[in-house]
Amino acid sequence: MSRILLLDLDHTLYPSTAPTLDAVDARITRFIETTLGLPGGQADQLRRDLCAAYGTTLRGLEVLHGVSRDAYTTFIQDLEDHLMPPADPRLRDWLLRAARNLPTYLFTNARRDWADRCLAHIGISDLLLADPDVQGRIQGVFDIDFMDWVGKPEASAFAKVEAFLLDKHVPSDLIFADDRLDNLEGARARGWRTIWVRPHTAARGAEGAAVTAIASAAGHRVVDSLLDLDPETLE
Repeated sequence: MSRILLLDLDHTLYPSTAPTLDAVDARITRFIETTLGLPGGQADQLRRDLCAAYGTTLRGLEVLHGVSRDAYTTFIQDLEDHLMPPADPRLRDWLLRAARNLPTYLFTNARRDWADRCLAHIGISDLLLADPDVQGRIQGVFDIDFMDWVGKPEASAFAKVEAFLLDKHVPSDLIFADDRLDNLEGARARGWRTIWVRPHTAARGAEGAAVTAIASAAGHRVVDSLLDLDPETLE
């Protein structure tokens, strides 16, 4: 059976120590403040609650408040360049080696333009070529639009991606790396192999050790970075 590698983008392809997602979260909170007229503390708590309940804050805002997808996404993605993820030559080399050995895709809850901007800042946008079948290249991006705006960890998101891959490739062993355990649980429910790229905040103290133990017991391979994995064997 062949293998296919699926990589999340934010806090998986680039480290959670980058300021990027904290800045995005701040803009989500500001969007909620201005759209729903809530004070900052309540808006930030609602951001967290909706993400926990609906998988993404956007999905919760859509369902409960009819928020425009494009207005929301355009607002929260409007970051200054210095807040974007840094260039990473080591990750570039890792991806080139991984993609030479197995088909490699990105699987993100973000919009495609966000993914493209992140890849440009990391220094790997050229790995997405017009001819995705060239060895050593990322073969595609499954973004929130591909998933009909219902993203991970919803079962429909995994089903759409899986159906596309199994139609294009021979029956395959799907290997998925993500920084969120709820997303990995959705993947394992479909029989995918899973890798938890542990955020730096999860690695601290007894509580972090307990979460790591739970993740390992659930069958997830636990790493602090994709670079901890051999790009050819993923071991």
